[in-house]
Amino acid sequence: MDPDEITQYLANVILVARADGILNPAEESVLADIAEGVRASKKQLRDAEKLATTPGIAARPVGRYSEQIRNAEDMVLMALAEADAADTERAIVASFAREVGINQDQLDRISAESSARLSRFSTVLCANCRARCQAGAKFCPECGTPIQPTPRMAGTKLDFEYPQSGVALEFADTTAAAFDAALRAAKESPGFQEIERNRKRWYLAAWPSGTLADALELARLLRGMRNRKVHIGGREHAWDDVFQFLPCLDQRSSAYRPTEYCFGADESTPNLWGCKQLRMDWTEWGDWLSYGRYESKDVFAFDRERIAHELNTRLNALRFCPYLRANLIQAIVTAFPGRVSVGERTGWKYKESYHQTPDSIKVVERETSDGITMTNEFFSDGVVPVGFDVAKRLLAKALADCAIDDVDIRVILP
Repeated sequence: MDPDEITQYLANVILVARADGILNPAEESVLADIAEGVRASKKQLRDAEKLATTPGIAARPVGRYSEQIRNAEDMVLMALAEADAADTERAIVASFAREVGINQDQLDRISAESSARLSRFSTVLCANCRARCQAGAKFCPECGTPIQPTPRMAGTKLDFEYPQSGVALEFADTTAAAFDAALRAAKESPGFQEIERNRKRWYLAAWPSGTLADALELARLLRGMRNRKVHIGGREHAWDDVFQFLPCLDQRSSAYRPTEYCFGADESTPNLWGCKQLRMDWTEWGDWLSYGRYESKDVFAFDRERIAHELNTRLNALRFCPYLRANLIQAIVTAFPGRVSVGERTGWKYKESYHQTPDSIKVVERETSDGITMTNEFFSDGVVPVGFDVAKRLLAKALADCAIDDVDIRVILP
């Protein structure tokens, strides 16, 4: 058989072993013997294990007819390695047998012969190098590792039981420096599980009734590691999409006033939303304050729908941050004025630009000082705040409407 055929041959056998979701020591020993019999390399065995876990994969005959018959025999042997073969195992074998033309009498004969073959599999696999060792041996003859025999029926789970609610993080064995700490943290979760997948140990930390905040310690430890996944509400999400907020969270944790940090208090670029990563600050250069149009020379009408759309677009990448206050953001949007008058007393002035745009107006301002009149001409397509009085009123109303009492406005807005 060629390399690809060997991979499929072994995948057919592994499909039988995986049918019940448990790989017991006897099945491991049988698989090692079968792989050795077809002279499979370690890579081919790994490839076969990956192929066998592909969604929708089915056993498929490969090679010459004699090799297909041998494959059927090995699949039967694998099924018998489990004391009580599952219906799914028998179904896989029966389907394969029909496809290669094996009738029931022949299949019964193969089963009888395979039962006799099982008697010589009184071996265990070395946990370190995966070499087959005689049962009762104290040390592996290949690497010298002490052998700890596992009871025959104490199998290894092949798949996690993912919770359909809450949060779960999974990760694999690695040499990363933070791995030991990550494993300790995972074991403290209420839904810890451990399996073997493609000859690698995988771990699942689950909080079935928890939130993402419960998983933050472990998430921090897993940063930089490969082979990690996150599940929320029973559905897998891309790791970077979920934890994009982690760098900001680290800075928040070290801030003198963490709550006010989210409002930009430490950078003198305050925002009303409680999330500095939105970059929609209460500053003169905030583009979002140009969303709208002038109804007259002195009255600007904000496009609140566009402002809300921009917020939602930027929030999408940060939606999993546990400190995001969606109710506050909505309250600010609701309280935000529909239109404002331009003037020093109103707290708004023209946003100046020397380039005309379709929605801009031309403004001519004259100022006389010591008998000299100065003229300033510019275009304006929006407004900018004068000071923070308007912002203070908006934020105070929104906090009161949301019954939020842990935010000190005096720290955020001078």
